[in-house]
Amino acid sequence: MFENLKKKIGYFLLRKTMIKKLNESNFNQFVTTAHDYLIVFPANDIDFQNGIDVAKYFSIHKKNVTILINDIKRNLVNLTNNFNIIEYGINDVSKFGLPNRQFIAELSKYNFDVLIDLERNENLFINGVTSLVKAKYKVGFKKNEIENLYNFQIINSKLNSEISYRNLLNSLRMF
Repeated sequence: MFENLKKKIGYFLLRKTMIKKLNESNFNQFVTTAHDYLIVFPANDIDFQNGIDVAKYFSIHKKNVTILINDIKRNLVNLTNNFNIIEYGINDVSKFGLPNRQFIAELSKYNFDVLIDLERNENLFINGVTSLVKAKYKVGFKKNEIENLYNFQIINSKLNSEISYRNLLNSLRMF
């Protein structure tokens, strides 16, 4: 009961204080001209493994890729891919499930051309991170709880993350 109430308060705080209005952007060649990417990895283990291909795609195309992952999953990322890594842990989560002030201060140091959120499910912490990161383009899967989080949204295949990520990459290849 208390967890559900904390979650509702967390989403209220996210909507009221963290989500900023995204600027209208021209999407012509935004993927090809962008250089700095932040890829937010999902919490689910299967989605995490399937999401690595998305990060590898941009790394292969000579993009500067930074990944945001849970510190528990740090060892699952192959170091030969030359990813920059931002880690978060349980101490970076506030009592309402949002990023705490210290983690927000750390995130404010970064600027990215494109943020890609691979989380397909509702995740208050990752939604908070996505709203706070400075990026001209924010790409992610449509979420029921939050609107206006991304300026480029993809419909999620609830059954298979591999299909969802393939659709994401196919959509981004058009730009």
